[in-house]
Amino acid sequence: MGLLDGVKTMLDDVVAAADRAVVRTGSGKLALALAKFYPGGLVAFLDRLRETGHGDAVDSWIASGENRPVPASAIAQCLPDAVTDRLAYDLNLPAGRVATALAEFLPAAVAAQSEDGRLKPQPNFSTQIR
Repeated sequence: MGLLDGVKTMLDDVVAAADRAVVRTGSGKLALALAKFYPGGLVAFLDRLRETGHGDAVDSWIASGENRPVPASAIAQCLPDAVTDRLAYDLNLPAGRVATALAEFLPAAVAAQSEDGRLKPQPNFSTQIR
């Protein structure tokens, strides 16, 4: 195994550990983390995704049925750097993995926070980060 293979293996291990950390925290923690750090909380973040052309996907998370994906790049575009940094710390992830983790796990988190085609009332603690 060459040096580059060793580096690739090490990076793959870091990515796998980050994914395991998100799975361990559960989808509820993602919704709560957005409530804490995104200005306006989860509802405002979902509205921002809708504004950027991903309304059909967001609506699929809230409705029953299959959840449509939103690309990690679209999620990253909606996250201010300060929020990404706070989410990374709170979720125990590298900042570069936050958008990917949200793209993968946020649909299920939102579905878990939804009932009868509506988002359940959400806490909103995020008034200080812009």
